[in-house]
Amino acid sequence: MMSDHSMGSPEMFKDGNQSTQKRHQERSKVTSAQSVQQYPTELIKASLFRPAGRESRTDASDVLSEFRVKFSLMFVLLQRAEEDAHTFLDNELKKLWRGHFPDYPQCSESQREDEEEVEDGEEEEQRRRAIEGVLDITVLCMMQLKQKELADSLQSKHFSVKCQHKLKSHLKEKTQRVFEGVSKAGQPTPLNEIYTELYITEGGSGDVNKEHEVRLIETASRKPAKEETPIKCEDILKPLPGQDQPIRTIMTTGVAGIGKTILTHKFTLDWAEGKANHDIHFTFPFTFRELNLLKGKEFSLVGLLHHFFIETKEAGICRYDRFQVVFILDGLDECRLPLDFQKNQIWTDVTAQTSVDVLLTNLIRGDLLPTAHIWITTRPGAANRIPAECVGMATEVRGFADPQKEEYFRKRFKEKLANNIISHVKKSRSLHIMCHIPLICWISATVLEDFFKTYQSGEEIPKTMTQIYIHFLRVQSIQGDRKYHGRADTDPHWSSESKEIIVSLGKLAFNQLENGNLIFYEADLKECGIDIRAASVYSGVFTQIFKEECGLYQVKVFCFVYLSIQEFLAALHVFLTFRNTGVNLLSEEQPRSMWSSFVRKKAHLYQSAVDKALQSENGHLDLFLRFLLGLSLETNQILLRGLLGQTGSSSQANQRTVSYIKKKIGQDISSERSINLFHCLNELNDRSLVEEIQQYLTSGSLSTESLSPAQWSALVFISLSSEEEVDVFDLKKYSASEEALLRLLPVVKASKTSL
Repeated sequence: MMSDHSMGSPEMFKDGNQSTQKRHQERSKVTSAQSVQQYPTELIKASLFRPAGRESRTDASDVLSEFRVKFSLMFVLLQRAEEDAHTFLDNELKKLWRGHFPDYPQCSESQREDEEEVEDGEEEEQRRRAIEGVLDITVLCMMQLKQKELADSLQSKHFSVKCQHKLKSHLKEKTQRVFEGVSKAGQPTPLNEIYTELYITEGGSGDVNKEHEVRLIETASRKPAKEETPIKCEDILKPLPGQDQPIRTIMTTGVAGIGKTILTHKFTLDWAEGKANHDIHFTFPFTFRELNLLKGKEFSLVGLLHHFFIETKEAGICRYDRFQVVFILDGLDECRLPLDFQKNQIWTDVTAQTSVDVLLTNLIRGDLLPTAHIWITTRPGAANRIPAECVGMATEVRGFADPQKEEYFRKRFKEKLANNIISHVKKSRSLHIMCHIPLICWISATVLEDFFKTYQSGEEIPKTMTQIYIHFLRVQSIQGDRKYHGRADTDPHWSSESKEIIVSLGKLAFNQLENGNLIFYEADLKECGIDIRAASVYSGVFTQIFKEECGLYQVKVFCFVYLSIQEFLAALHVFLTFRNTGVNLLSEEQPRSMWSSFVRKKAHLYQSAVDKALQSENGHLDLFLRFLLGLSLETNQILLRGLLGQTGSSSQANQRTVSYIKKKIGQDISSERSINLFHCLNELNDRSLVEEIQQYLTSGSLSTESLSPAQWSALVFISLSSEEEVDVFDLKKYSASEEALLRLLPVVKASKTSL
């Protein structure tokens, strides 16, 4: 006797009746098609693998029905897997052929985005292995078809794909986290979370710029928007609209702290994550800080890549002309290599050894690996180190526009504090201009946040550059002492440890500023009497002033967080040296008697600083001069009383300095230099020249025919310092003479339209 559980095989598995099988196949196709459309994969998996119920099933028809449903669902999953596998194989083979045969049809941008979508973690690793499997299978098929040459080429492709994956993983790990503003031990921030799109425009010049970077920022902040062509980070290597020829070498300029290095990190990270520039096979980011360490050593280009990127050595890649390659050379202004484009010999062999200097000049010039893209970043003053004929396109990184400044403060602070800070920044023209630089925005935010938290009635709010930087130094000293020496926040005195560090850093800042160095190696520290271990301690205590970086093979490189911090500490060193010893570091001529005629000696110090700044070819001492003169005021010295001890100021010496500056303004000096001297007068709290011209303007009695050179300069300074943007500048309102045009040329350049 046969029970219900002993019934025969299901109809779908029986042999024999063809019509029955055919009906089932048709029904299965319909069922499968409907299932594919109607049931999401997760629901199918849940139905297949749910735990069996506790109730016992005695009805054979129910068991059979559930089995049929599960079988159909399993069939759907297998069908989907097969379809996905075919699609994956088809896409990977197409990419493979596109890489080997230039005439093979290229994919659309949307297809490329789908192909390059990167998963995280385990899924990404599984995808990589699958791609390697496709390559292995294809190589095997080519060998069976007796296509050895193509098989060898594919095998090479196999190695390059593995190398690319490892390189992307390495660069992603290296660039995905940054220290916002300055380094905080153990607290890196994801770059993609804090990155704000920088304003990049076409333009910039390789000429030697004779302005301090602060003046460059002021000029940039006034440029009419209609002249600018914004460029996205991901498009930095692409031709601009209307340009057909590919660009080989791009130079991006920008003042210190504007975000050039972060820009290169973002470009590299986007490539490593598969978000942009999918046609690039390899991106090799270098910094001149690390390349400086190879001075005097010889490498081939292949050897240099093996040296910095071990993944290329493991893959054995030597023919980079087969790939789309990008070399990023960050920080040309920090380069200590000669880069002699005139005398260096032509070098075309990527496997032959020569000096790193020769490699770089030939790589930039295009004699070595001409198919590569080269992207160079630099401060404006060093741009002329690369011959203009070697640069295909020049771009410029701008800082924050006015709305972005407000956005920055509002993101960081609550509404009331943000409003106070924004209002104050707008009142200080020089501070407002400097806040175009993201890092200066951060410094101002740090200082003003601390100030408003501890504000006492009657206390003067910092408004000059000197006052902002004095407060910044004080805040960093308090934080360092609290962290390392257990100091209370309310302690007004600076610890002996902090004083020692500031004195040492000031000496380093001044010596290296004179030499034009922005980064320092162990030899530079020794020249200033600083042990490298002590420097590491300094960077730990004053993390937001002085930082230590590890280059290749953990070689230590030091620098100040921002150039203006170096200039401020250099000025502080000169001021302290004169105050404590009577020695004028800016003049070789020293008075015979140490303390005789102190007023004369002090005036001589400041006059020497004015002369040195005016003699500078690129204005690199302009901000240093502002800081030094600002430190001469007793009101500013009070802020440093814990460091200085007794404070004091000579009104006679300051008055002599003011007279000397006015005399220089009246001489035939460039408008850039005279404008900086007006900023110096502001630091000394003297606005007499400006107020004199403002009075003429208010009364309507200004006669340009009777203006002295100093008054002309004051008129230019007032026009450029106006909070209102100059849309139309009517030159005829002042004078139609050639002299007026020359005198007011800076205002004409800054205005959108001149009449």
